[in-house]
Amino acid sequence: MSMLRALRKFLPFLTLLGILKTYQRRVSLIKIEAAKAYVLGVKTIRFLLLGALFVLFSLVLFASGLLLIHTALFVYSGWSVQMKFLVALSLGGLEIFAAIGILLYLFSEKTWVKFSGIKHVLNSVVKK
Repeated sequence: MSMLRALRKFLPFLTLLGILKTYQRRVSLIKIEAAKAYVLGVKTIRFLLLGALFVLFSLVLFASGLLLIHTALFVYSGWSVQMKFLVALSLGGLEIFAAIGILLYLFSEKTWVKFSGIKHVLNSVVKK
């Protein structure tokens, strides 16, 4: 009978230990998921900063190239003032329309879906 009392006394303690072990496993899984999210966030931020740096570098090169091309074209050409004006106007219009086209492509929804990997995320959520 004393064995039965001892078992009754320790049964809640053993149940509590089982609950704590289950809780600790869940906490460990949550910590692993949080670490994965952190690593993915760092990777994404790194990718975005490298992209911004590349865009800035490209913009500087593009602007200096346009400046040099236009300067050389108008300084060293033997055209009249009216011809230089028409060439500058047409080149400016071409550059503006090209920039608008590139921006429309880069900020389209299809492009963002393609480069962000949304399809993979949605597929992984739907499969679960």
